[in-house]
Amino acid sequence: MTAMASRVRESGWNNSLDNFESVSKSLSPDQRFAAEKEFSVVLVSTVREAVGNALGRNVLEILTSKGLLDDASNSKEFDRKLELLFGNGAAVLERIVVKDLNRKLGIRYDSEASFDYEKSLETARETCFMESRLK
Repeated sequence: MTAMASRVRESGWNNSLDNFESVSKSLSPDQRFAAEKEFSVVLVSTVREAVGNALGRNVLEILTSKGLLDDASNSKEFDRKLELLFGNGAAVLERIVVKDLNRKLGIRYDSEASFDYEKSLETARETCFMESRLK
């Protein structure tokens, strides 16, 4: 996927919502489904890796057994569950997830920029849709 992300950057495409919507509309339903599925798989695996690395495998196993990571691809629900469980620490975990996800997708991560979990995931999703269009 990183090779595709570099082609996205080289193409001069910027991450505006207008471009995302036009790219999304230009994909067939099968391509959109495949891009969403690919993004969801990468996101869920990244969440599990990030939580496991940050909190340890035992905590990851407990969270998984309680179903707390089941909604990892639903950013609002995942955020809500993390905040209920970890309070302000949820933001730290979300930053770790986004940083790891961006690394996997070849997206530059700016730790100094203001952080919005949902917007960060939307940028990553846009990259997956753009990659699907380039395939």
